[in-house]
Amino acid sequence: MTEKKDTYHHPNLREALIQETEKMLAGCQLDSITLQELGLRLGVTRSAPYRHFASKNLLLCAVAERACGRFKLMLRDIRLQAQLPPQERFRQMVIAYFTFAVGNPDYYRLLFREPLMGANQTPELAQSRASSFEELLLMLQECQDAGLVQVGDKGQQALFVWSTMHGMSSLLVDGHLRLDVVGEGIFEVLFQNIMQGLAAYPLAVASPL
Repeated sequence: MTEKKDTYHHPNLREALIQETEKMLAGCQLDSITLQELGLRLGVTRSAPYRHFASKNLLLCAVAERACGRFKLMLRDIRLQAQLPPQERFRQMVIAYFTFAVGNPDYYRLLFREPLMGANQTPELAQSRASSFEELLLMLQECQDAGLVQVGDKGQQALFVWSTMHGMSSLLVDGHLRLDVVGEGIFEVLFQNIMQGLAAYPLAVASPL
């Protein structure tokens, strides 16, 4: 009988655990991910994964951190296309967000999974989230400078944009809406609505009465 490999004989078990988790996410198996299942898939002892991740939550935080990093790079690549006007780059960022969500439903669920939010997220994941959000803030600043949207609080403008994108994405990812029914044109409609909203209102903090 072949003895299972021990973690110390695995060249890089931590990385292997992350990569195997990513494979399961790509296969829409988020709810099946456990450290025990990953250990079985990788052929290591039951306790081996816990030497790298004390809990499933910490593993998912590491995977989400990496996903956030890739998402940020995608948004940054769009933002830095200097040959395109700001509005077109902003449009592409919004469309890319929707495309990522509907094309990678379990990745999207992971990034906004309640157990990985707030105090349950690692400092590294929190920083990665903030770094991704910064790309939206930078794009909004360019749109303000170009006179495309009202000059105002970029943080509140970004929350307005993100809540609109996240709302539609969640409806699609969770099956409350079907993309083949509403059509991909809905993304363009939402972008136009976002632009109209940002152009009409400064979205500044209201003064207390």
